[in-house]
Amino acid sequence: MAKVIQSVTGPISTDQLGVTLMHEHILQANWTMRQCYAEWFQYEPFIERAVEDVKRTVDIGVRTMVEQSPVCLGRDIHAMLDVARRTGMQIIAATGFFYTENQWTFNRKAESFYKFIMLDITKGMQGTDSKPGLIKCATDVAGITPVNEIMLHAHAMAAADSGLPVATHSCYANRSGIGQMDIFDKYRLNPKKILIGHCGDTNDIGYLEELLSRGCYIGLDRFGDDEKNPLEKRVDTLMKLCERGWIEQLIISHDYASFVDLGQYDWDVMKESDPDDAKYNYRYIHRYALPLLRQKGFLEEQIDQLLVKNPQAFFEA
Repeated sequence: MAKVIQSVTGPISTDQLGVTLMHEHILQANWTMRQCYAEWFQYEPFIERAVEDVKRTVDIGVRTMVEQSPVCLGRDIHAMLDVARRTGMQIIAATGFFYTENQWTFNRKAESFYKFIMLDITKGMQGTDSKPGLIKCATDVAGITPVNEIMLHAHAMAAADSGLPVATHSCYANRSGIGQMDIFDKYRLNPKKILIGHCGDTNDIGYLEELLSRGCYIGLDRFGDDEKNPLEKRVDTLMKLCERGWIEQLIISHDYASFVDLGQYDWDVMKESDPDDAKYNYRYIHRYALPLLRQKGFLEEQIDQLLVKNPQAFFEA
C-alpha cells in the first residue's frame, strides 16, 4: 500500500518514486574546511555542475535519488533543495551520524545523539522545513567500537520512535553488517525497513546470505567503483543472489557524489571537468550494468524489481 514519505521539497507518495537510486550523494564537503578556507569549495559553481549532472540522470529515466549523506559527512540540505528544484529530481535526505569519532563524540550518551536526530525528524534540517526520509548510520574498518555502538543504539532508538527506515554504511571485511543487525534486533526494528549498505564490495555469497536471512535489504550500491569490486564480479554476484531467490531484498545504486572532498578529490580540478568525463557517475548502472545484465539473460521485470519495486517496498514497510 502506498505511503507518504518525506522528500526535501515536501511529502511524496511511494507510488510516485519510479526508478530510484537508493544510495547516492549530491555533495560531501567538510563544513569546517568550507568555513575556514574559501578556496576549499565554491558553492555556486558547484550547484551549476551538480544540476547538470543530475539533469542528465533525470533524462535517462531516474525519478528519485536517496541522498544518504549523514550529518558528519558534509550533509548540505540547501544543495539538495537547489538541485531538486532545478532538475525535478525527487531527492530524499537522511538524518543521522557517520562513523567518524571526533572529540565531541566521546563520552556522549546515546540519548544525546538521539536528541539531535529527532530534531531533524520533527523540526526540519539545517533551519529548513525539509525533513529526512530515512535514518543513516555507519560502521567502518574499526568495527563496532564503544563510541560506534552508542551511536548505533541512538539511531535504532530514533528509528523505533519515529518509524523511519534505516540505511547503513558497513564494512564486509569485519562483518559489521551482522553486528548492526544484532543491535537493531534489540529494538525490534522491522528488518524490511533496514538496508545494510556497501554489501556489493564483496562476492562472499555466504556472508550476503547470512545478512539476507535476517530479513533486511542489502545494498549492492557501489556500481562503478571498480577498484573495490569490478563490474563483472558485481553482476555475477547479483545474478547468483537472484538465482537463489533473494531478488526482492536487493538494492542497486552507485554511492556517487557530484563532488566529494575525500582524499585526492580537489575542487579546483573537479570544477573544470564535465560530469561525464569520468565513467563512474549516476548513470553508470544504466550505461554499463544494465546492458551487461541483459546480455547475460536478466529480464526487464527483474530490472524493474531492483530499481522500482524494491525501493518502493522498502519505504512502504
